[in-house]
Amino acid sequence: MALKLRLKPCERVVINGCVVQNENRRYTLTISNFAQIIRGSDILQEEDAVTPVRRAYFLIQSMLLDPTIAANGSGAAAEMMAQLYTTFTRPDIQDRIARAMGHIGERDYYKALSALRPVMEYEGTLLAPAPSASAPSFQTEGLDLHAGHHAGG
Repeated sequence: MALKLRLKPCERVVINGCVVQNENRRYTLTISNFAQIIRGSDILQEEDAVTPVRRAYFLIQSMLLDPTIAANGSGAAAEMMAQLYTTFTRPDIQDRIARAMGHIGERDYYKALSALRPVMEYEGTLLAPAPSASAPSFQTEGLDLHAGHHAGG
């Protein structure tokens, strides 16, 4: 079955390691056989791979983009996914991780990344600072709180 990619104006997509960028109009590409594909908006930059799930996502993304990494990275990816599976206790999150592991075994890295996106979002909610409803309030009337401003001068 063919895959139809509808590209927005100026959107990028990577197909088998080749970056394709659309011009100023919407366009539809039809991919007739299996190819490693990722949209530019789904690409995680290396400097953003700072959490366990993001590091796993980045490794799988690298496997999708580079056949050499794919040939050598499956053991590391399996180990990372196993650690994530035992770390998270929510069944729906474990299910996503298990699906990602299955897709890695099938060398369908895009589906593995798709399975991990909700896990990345969940991880983000766990690591986000909790809003503090009981934070102490301080009296600031009459104080200048701008950084770098010194009294008297």
